Amino acid sequence: MASSRNNALEFSSVGSILLTDGDSSQGSFGAIQILQDTKLGLVLSSNVDQTTHTGFATKTFGAGTIIYGQFSSVAVTNGLVQLHKV
Repeated sequence: MASSRNNALEFSSVGSILLTDGDSSQGSFGAIQILQDTKLGLVLSSNVDQTTHTGFATKTFGAGTIIYGQFSSVAVTNGLVQLHKV
């Protein structure tokens, strides 16, 4: 089994950030957890393809969705998300 910070779910020891309507944050995040139905704005990632695709930015992600990856910038158009730091 591959060893990975994502597989180990070690996010809670580093902290997290809550974002809501119109908020954005830059840093090093390992997961975007959707707490309320959410439309995301600009999302920059080094290992998730197509985050700049129009379909990604216009999709509503349902509450309970978790998007894993290495994110450096996340913006919320509307909704509520928790960014887990790595």
